[in-house]
Amino acid sequence: MCPRKRYTKPTPGSLRVNILVFFFAFLFSIIEFRLFCVQVLNHKKYEALAAKQYWDLEEITPRRGDILTSDGAVLAGTKANYLMYGEPKQISDKFKVPRDLALALAEVRASEKISQDEVFNQLYTRFSELLNRDLMWIGLDKNVTPFEKEKIEKLGISGIGFEEEPVRYYPEGAMACHVLGFVASDESGEKRGYYGIEGKLNEDLKGKPGRVVQELDATGAPILAGGYTRIDPVQGRNVVLTLDRNIQYIVERKIKEGVEKYDAVSGSVIVMDPVSGGIYAMANYPVYKPDDFLSEEGVEEKSPHRKKIEKRNMAISTTYEPGSVMKPLTISGAIDLALVRPGTTFEDNGPVWYSGYLVDNWDGKHYGTQTIVQLLQKSNNIGAAWVGHQLGAKNLHKYFGDFGIGEISGIDLEGEDSGILRNPGELSDVGIANISFGQGVSATPLQVLNAFNAIANGGYLVRPKIIEKVVDGTKEIPIPVKVIRKVITKETSSTMIDLLEKAAVGGEAKFYVLKTYRIAGKTGTGQIPVGGKYDLQKTNATFAGFMSGSNKFSMIVRLEEPRTSVYAAETAVPLWMDVASELIKIFGLPPDRAQVSI
Repeated sequence: MCPRKRYTKPTPGSLRVNILVFFFAFLFSIIEFRLFCVQVLNHKKYEALAAKQYWDLEEITPRRGDILTSDGAVLAGTKANYLMYGEPKQISDKFKVPRDLALALAEVRASEKISQDEVFNQLYTRFSELLNRDLMWIGLDKNVTPFEKEKIEKLGISGIGFEEEPVRYYPEGAMACHVLGFVASDESGEKRGYYGIEGKLNEDLKGKPGRVVQELDATGAPILAGGYTRIDPVQGRNVVLTLDRNIQYIVERKIKEGVEKYDAVSGSVIVMDPVSGGIYAMANYPVYKPDDFLSEEGVEEKSPHRKKIEKRNMAISTTYEPGSVMKPLTISGAIDLALVRPGTTFEDNGPVWYSGYLVDNWDGKHYGTQTIVQLLQKSNNIGAAWVGHQLGAKNLHKYFGDFGIGEISGIDLEGEDSGILRNPGELSDVGIANISFGQGVSATPLQVLNAFNAIANGGYLVRPKIIEKVVDGTKEIPIPVKVIRKVITKETSSTMIDLLEKAAVGGEAKFYVLKTYRIAGKTGTGQIPVGGKYDLQKTNATFAGFMSGSNKFSMIVRLEEPRTSVYAAETAVPLWMDVASELIKIFGLPPDRAQVSI
């Protein structure tokens, strides 16, 4: 029989020992776990932190690439401001040098808002602290102007130097502002482009920053025999646009005059090469200054009717219901499918009901038996709705889509909108009728003009081209013409050109049409929906067309809410003809011999 093991009550001394053993064991396990996290799990993180402690890095801003017109004018360039740097190891008097620098700059930078003494104290405190660091190189002040640089260099201070620090500027002021965009700091403080070319091609334009790297020891002092590396910045690529400076200037002057003359909220004009898709000019009004984009001071006065200046490019980012300017697209599809011919007739004996909705002509007048030619000349809604129903929902959607409506064009500008083209299954009878004459569908001015280009050039939808080439050092990268798709046959194109010429010389705007040139085009007076209904006193007035004799250029003029007249025939058309008269001189176009008969 085994004797029982007696229970021995622990003494107070042994209990304390056990607690201490457990405590140190627990503490040791925590330390072990922490070391495991640092050395294994977070090895890369702490390796980077250690490297950061032992290396000092200063970034050198690269020169941003220029943006130029096709004729070589700089629209966005770079001013040579400077980064002032110091080499503390070469500066013997760490009191005098900061004082001399601060005095020189304070004389220049003092203003009504801040006195010379205040500027001096701020600069002296900063320069003194920076130049007393145990470093080989350190940045002292950014955006030093050429005048300030010259003033400091005259002091002859050893250990003070300058690096060119590029600053964006726009030598032509507000010209092509909506095409260019602007440069500003993002949330991290890095400069980047916004809108237009600056935004779309930011990666090409911004270049690669340079660096000055120096190795430090454990105390933070530079290792003289260690690493000191300088990597020069790489300039960004230059971008050459298709814009012609003279044409852009004329268009901007004319759209300003037009918006003010017809008391419109805003206006847009685009001039293109209908064959290549190249854009000669793209302008909106009101405008802003890209180098002072937060301020509207100094920009042309606006009437109370005019809205706040848009930074977006309204020619590509603002969609609207274009109205009757879309009728040629409907007719093109019907002619292409041999559903109608120019002489095909329809009956216009009064308003027509579709799905319980009344469709009527814009002027409320009716003309009995009419041809397709007369449909365009009178801008007849009843006829357009009839043609749309000959096409049907699927074909109507197909041709509008093939003309580029409802999809982005692919232009190299930031902020393009696609517009809205409803699917065939969503179209009721009245939906088909409305889209046929340009309601219930939305597009940008660029989409509308590019659709007209497809009629002008033999039937091809071409991607709009705003960039001629990108220049990377000595290497030039041309941007090719890109055909997106075949939309209509050449025969349909020829028929439509003839119809649009007759529409121009025999339509409601015939008194404004140039008499000695063949012009093919169509008006559009699109009513603006307000509160679910169309406001009869608010319209978008559009005229899109091209010089059909020479095919040298196409153009769209769009005026938002003109007050002198709601009709495009009395606003957009005379403005289009006014601009065309100036462009004819630039292109050197002789009068067309052939005269268009109605």
